[in-house]
Amino acid sequence: MPLDKDVLGMALYNRRSSFSDKDYDELLSIYGSIENARIAAAKADADEIIKHFKAAATVSVTVTTTGTATNHAGSGTGTIQ
Repeated sequence: MPLDKDVLGMALYNRRSSFSDKDYDELLSIYGSIENARIAAAKADADEIIKHFKAAATVSVTVTTTGTATNHAGSGTGTIQ
């Protein structure tokens, strides 16, 4: 699956809902302060973005080898880690 704004957008929406569905007192009891809740929310967003890239992104590269052996050229794909 290629990168998809709809898939990523829904993942971010769902993640953010887990914070916005809580009231002020719930956030304070879980995170200790609103600032800590904001940091946790930002980290949760970043985690969703990273997971989306790892799951959906494909990297295409051209590979050229050099050295004492005959040069070889080609292409390949890989994953983002």
